[in-house]
Amino acid sequence: MEGKPLIQYLSFDRVADDYDATRFLPETVLEAVVERMVSTASLGGEDWFLDAGVGTGRFALPMARRGVNVLGVDVARNMMRRLLQKHPPANLYVARADLRRLPVRSRFISAVLVAHVLHLIADWRWVLLECQRVLRQNGVLFLLYESGKRFPTREYYIHLAGERGLLRPTLGAQSTDEVLEFVRVLGGAVTLIEHPSLQWLARRTHREVLQELDKRTYSQLWDITDEAHHELMEQTRRYVREQFGSEDEVYTTEAFVKLYAVRF
Repeated sequence: MEGKPLIQYLSFDRVADDYDATRFLPETVLEAVVERMVSTASLGGEDWFLDAGVGTGRFALPMARRGVNVLGVDVARNMMRRLLQKHPPANLYVARADLRRLPVRSRFISAVLVAHVLHLIADWRWVLLECQRVLRQNGVLFLLYESGKRFPTREYYIHLAGERGLLRPTLGAQSTDEVLEFVRVLGGAVTLIEHPSLQWLARRTHREVLQELDKRTYSQLWDITDEAHHELMEQTRRYVREQFGSEDEVYTTEAFVKLYAVRF
């Protein structure tokens, strides 16, 4: 009997319809991120910006609306379908491709964004090597991570699932530090871009977080069986009632974007 094939690359096609609702960023923060990238890389109308893992276009759309040429690359067809349904401007192009083999000639791109994909790809270092290959001299690689948004309802569910060994192991890069160490090995000079506009207060009701969990839009939950998931949800709902009284109570938590600029 043949063994189960080794998964090398996780696609978010299965959760494309729910992705935007569960990865929400305020419009002001999206615009602030794009403004920081434009100013850091001195991007203009003649430049090309590559969004490696474009998904539903959270960052690609505001970048294109500023007049910068944008190429969004992703392996997930349904995610890009959602992007195209948002009627992107004519200077935003999409291509379905493996980020480990970018369909771009060398030294063509002025700036590359990699946001929340390296943990999904087993040989994630090849993605960074490709990003380095396509960047022009003095081009900028942006690495973006969202931090905070630690809602107790989600934290409790994940804690229970982790205790039972139900969470999918991280396929690719294990931490931000591991990624930054590798780009430095490649000769990259790393700068953390900090600005108050990249911080905000995230507000969700416990009910909203429970609904997100129930849809299992987070990749680490995809291997949990329906039976185990149902039990975890019941325990989490009980926890909410005991700790907060009502699922409709609004919980507020700090959130921020960590944006790194890398020059090779």
